Amino acid sequence: MPPLSLVEQAEQLRDLARQFEALHARVRDVSYTPGTDALRLISPLLLKAQDLTATIVVRLGALDGSAYASVAGSRASLECLASVVVVSSLAGNDLASALYANPYEGAPFPGYPADDEAVRTARHAEAIPRMTGHLADAAHQLDLCATGCHYVATGITRDLAAAQEQAKPAQRTTGPTTAPSASRTSRVRR
Repeated sequence: MPPLSLVEQAEQLRDLARQFEALHARVRDVSYTPGTDALRLISPLLLKAQDLTATIVVRLGALDGSAYASVAGSRASLECLASVVVVSSLAGNDLASALYANPYEGAPFPGYPADDEAVRTARHAEAIPRMTGHLADAAHQLDLCATGCHYVATGITRDLAAAQEQAKPAQRTTGPTTAPSASRTSRVRR
């Protein structure tokens, strides 16, 4: 498969930004009850964040290995895309932390009493603010990812336009040339 053109890579980054925006909205708007419901609703968000992280790593490698790396100004875009990898990973970590903070309803070890309703309610009450905090952090990180992808796509387009402008030959701005008149040329004496 031939490598993608830089215009196509910029368009893929714009599409990736839209996917980060969609995941941001899903994480921001998730409504759950602690326990099994939270696991069922947050797990797919974590898996999507991990998928987007893998995709952004692939996009970074493709750009770094392309002709774009030799275009003036490309370093800032490559570094920005590398930061999107970090931030996307942090979003996944926040989603995983929300799952970790989730109070699960499994049975205790043998010999320990099962939780009564008061203990269960207290565990849920403690978990909700922690889970909400992790989900809010993940949403913020995903928003940053979308912004970074848009920034890099715009940077590629801008850098390519500047490189093409520099590559154009200098055009003459003077009128047509004419043969020098006899009055301007000095006579050569022998």
